[in-house]
Amino acid sequence: MSSLAELMLDHCTHMMLLVDPSTLRIMMGNQLVTQMLGYSRADLVAMSITDIESSLQDVFYWEDAHNGQHQEIEGQEGLYQCADGTMLSVVKSIRIVAHEGLPLMLVLARDTRHERKVEDTLEQTLSQLRATLESTGNGILVIDWQGNITNMNRLFSSMWGIPDALLLERNDAAILEFIAAKVMEPDLCRARLRATVDTAETEDLLRLTDGRVFECKSHPQYIGERIVGRVYGYSDITERIRAEETLRESRDRLEDRVRERTAELEQANTTLQAEKLHQETLIRKLEEAHNQLLQSEKMASIGQLAAGVAHEINNPVGFVNSNLGTLQRYADDLLRLLSAYERIELDLTSEQLEEIVCIKKEIDAAYLRDDIGDLLNESLDGLQRVKRIVQDLKDFSHVDKAEREWASLEAGLESTLNVVWNEIKYKADVVKEYAQLPQIECFPSQLNQVFMNLLVNAAHAIEDHGRITLRTGYDENQIWVAIEDTGKGIRPEHLSRIFEPFFTTKAVGKGTGLGLSLSYGIVNRHHGHIDVMSELGKGTVFRVVLPRTVTAESSESK
Repeated sequence: MSSLAELMLDHCTHMMLLVDPSTLRIMMGNQLVTQMLGYSRADLVAMSITDIESSLQDVFYWEDAHNGQHQEIEGQEGLYQCADGTMLSVVKSIRIVAHEGLPLMLVLARDTRHERKVEDTLEQTLSQLRATLESTGNGILVIDWQGNITNMNRLFSSMWGIPDALLLERNDAAILEFIAAKVMEPDLCRARLRATVDTAETEDLLRLTDGRVFECKSHPQYIGERIVGRVYGYSDITERIRAEETLRESRDRLEDRVRERTAELEQANTTLQAEKLHQETLIRKLEEAHNQLLQSEKMASIGQLAAGVAHEINNPVGFVNSNLGTLQRYADDLLRLLSAYERIELDLTSEQLEEIVCIKKEIDAAYLRDDIGDLLNESLDGLQRVKRIVQDLKDFSHVDKAEREWASLEAGLESTLNVVWNEIKYKADVVKEYAQLPQIECFPSQLNQVFMNLLVNAAHAIEDHGRITLRTGYDENQIWVAIEDTGKGIRPEHLSRIFEPFFTTKAVGKGTGLGLSLSYGIVNRHHGHIDVMSELGKGTVFRVVLPRTVTAESSESK
């Protein structure tokens, strides 16, 4: 390649890798790849693309490419393995290019860490603003400089009794006129609602035709030095006004009457504060449920992918297994034929016998006779292992199971262990202490998600090499599954927060903080609970406890 071409590639804003699909070797990479991933160019050309793209989805894709199925990709999210062991979030595209009559695969990738951070920050800010708007004790109305309604909270529409049909029409002028018509001084109300670019802050008492009194405070809305609209806050102070009038009328009454009325007002205020706190709790739970639903949908997509991959693998495994069985029978028949010939070797001439002995020695016939059976048996055993893995993928996904069914948690634990085995096999030895659990009525695929999260977390908690112990047990009322690791443990101050959404002790980019939160929600929907015991530096035990039977009341409340 010319120096000008290398200069152009090295100043490209995307990481670029050129891959030979026939060998999956990296042929070259631009300078941005070496900067972002930490590999030298000499390291890159000695590596396979699957050393960098190592997720299950990527491995299957490159295996298809290696087998001649070349497919282009546009804007797919993924993770890249860096030289220091960290993972880099990227969005990649793959193009098929021809060179000297042979196809090559050009991988274009860009770092998305900053984008995700900005998106997460913006989404969190918007969520906080929405929650603040709905949880405030005032009715809020926002009008832009053109007189259009840009926002209102539910309390505002409820205070003014705006009909749903009028809200659905989205006729801003009609809504504002509806509000003004309910005020005893409509002209003042209209003037305030039209003065959207006024720099002054206003405060008015609006007396409604139905006897209520609203306090209206308005403030200009700025972007920089420019007024872009106005924010109106309405408080229903009817009770306060009436209380003040009552107090003025009863000014000369006895002091105990004054204390009695004050106590009533304090009780009303306490009730209002309690209701406000209750509403804030409900809003927070709704947000948590929404986040868990998003994660659940992602897991369902992963389950669909696993089921599709398992289905595609089943077909070639089936005919290869059949062919190997037939080949084994053929080999047995040939060996029986060879044995029959060997029995008549003494009847051959010395020249013929010498030739046969020479050939036997050359091909090491005795070794072949012993080894050919072993080879075929090992191949058949390997295919059976592949079939078990495929079946475990199917059992793990269960994407079409929307109802409760009777299932064995130990079978689900085994299939999930096989699915995540690649995460565990280099980190820990797995010890199984099963109690032969009875089947329970549950959502197996959801509980498999819980087991997967706990198994992966256990592997991540082990820094070098350790042990993961799987225990099960049951009694008359409940069953339990315990996953114990010999990892670094959880700090005491973190134990009370591990089930909170988005809380994680992992490095940035290595965890979303939703795994344990989602697991907690799934177990709770099964009317069970998760116990956690951890000792810093020695390990952690997560114990999932579920009822053996689901009552009618529990089933209805799921």
